[in-house]
Amino acid sequence: MKPELDLLDTIASARDQVRSLRGWDSGPERIYDLLRTATKLRAMEISAGMMTDLPWESVLAQLVVWHHDYPVGTGTCSEKDATEIVLAAAAAQRLDLVETGVRSGAYQVRMTRGDFRIRHRWNASAEVADMFLERDATPTGLPELSETERRWISTRPVDSRTSPPPEVLRAAVQRASTTIEAYRQSVPEGQVPDSFPLGGGMTAGDMISVLAVIMGIASLCEQTAHRLSRLETTLFHLTDTRLMAVLAEMCPDVSEAHHALVVERLTYRTGRSCRTSPLIRHGDVLIVCPPLVTPRAVDPLMLRSAAHASGGFGRIGREQGERAAAWAAWLRTTPGTMVAERVPVVRTDGRSAGDLDVVVVDPGRRRALCLEIKWPIEALSLHEVMKVENWVTSAARQLDRVRGELRAARAAAELPAGWPPFDAIDWTWCVGTPQQLGLRPLPVPDMHATSLRYVQALGTPPDLDALVTALTRPDLPTEGLHYNVVKRSLPVGRCQVHMDALQVSPIVGWRPRFR
Repeated sequence: MKPELDLLDTIASARDQVRSLRGWDSGPERIYDLLRTATKLRAMEISAGMMTDLPWESVLAQLVVWHHDYPVGTGTCSEKDATEIVLAAAAAQRLDLVETGVRSGAYQVRMTRGDFRIRHRWNASAEVADMFLERDATPTGLPELSETERRWISTRPVDSRTSPPPEVLRAAVQRASTTIEAYRQSVPEGQVPDSFPLGGGMTAGDMISVLAVIMGIASLCEQTAHRLSRLETTLFHLTDTRLMAVLAEMCPDVSEAHHALVVERLTYRTGRSCRTSPLIRHGDVLIVCPPLVTPRAVDPLMLRSAAHASGGFGRIGREQGERAAAWAAWLRTTPGTMVAERVPVVRTDGRSAGDLDVVVVDPGRRRALCLEIKWPIEALSLHEVMKVENWVTSAARQLDRVRGELRAARAAAELPAGWPPFDAIDWTWCVGTPQQLGLRPLPVPDMHATSLRYVQALGTPPDLDALVTALTRPDLPTEGLHYNVVKRSLPVGRCQVHMDALQVSPIVGWRPRFR
């Protein structure tokens, strides 16, 4: 058996062991026990000042998925059993990283003396570049607790479970609204406009208003737990009736129907992602787990929850496609060039062969860049990152097909009047996304991938030649200076997996430059 298949089989066997854990024999209240235990372990980690790369939001999401997937028994889930399941959920995040990397071809696997050795197959510098660019886009100067919130927390008994009064809640919602807006404004490639339609007559602005209430409550709860040294109490829950009453009071400009629509989309059920539907239903109660509700993810949360609605995927995809105009707007800053969008490509028999999304040409030097634009929803998980990679691969093949017909003269591009003829131009071909650089080598020759976030970080191109060079020979972080590849080990069944991991420098900065 090939080492890759042997490792995948070992991972599958390790996953199967989760089903046999005793905690799954407990009753429906186990969801509380699991989430409380996870937040307690997270609190212990924070209190001890430990810095780990364990994504607690993913651990909590895994617990919710397992709770819904496994049959409910009877009785209580003991602390020991709950801890065992939480540790299994933490291990599952490591397994996901390994399995996804192996299945996608990102990792090369060897077996040595019964253990697995995993190394990067692709150039890790592109992944590190995305890390730096995302870090640079993080807003600073976010609002701190208001005096109203701070005073309420300081006078609150440690064991109190009473809800905050309206003035405190209103202050928390205002702080959440400001934080959400700061994150949305910080996105270099642009935010979803408030008028963006999300279906059912609801706009992005409507949903943001409701999200600010939920995120305000979550943040207030977390801040209270921090200040009272009770981080394990960050969970909170409300009945549907109570939540709707709070929403009616805090965002009266949004209709009751849209309040209900937002809550329905945000409520997890089998088939949805807990990262975009983070409210957990238990009877007539909705559980809110603060680590799952973060202002950083507002735009992808809105779009993914809307895409999962009936008929939502196609509508959201079309609306997202319209945002690709940001590429043309940026390219028009290149001196000495002309830009065209959606250039028709017509076959000799008059049928359409497709179009060229964005074309920028330097008529004097007879050089042109053609971009096939894809605008997927921002990835919040490793699985979504790999889906974007698949989009890029598909787009490259699509552009290669059109390029082949143009080169063979089976079709012609209807370039604007005054442009040089197609066959008189030196062409560069590229796929563009909003945030994510292409990590996987493209399956067609002489094709490149980049992101709007990357080219915007370059600044204004001095000319088209410099831009083409930046796309064909991108400036990327350097191993040993900006990052290091370190070996990490984890047990999988009876074996050990030794894998490459990226360690990004917290001190040395990086930003791409024109060569």
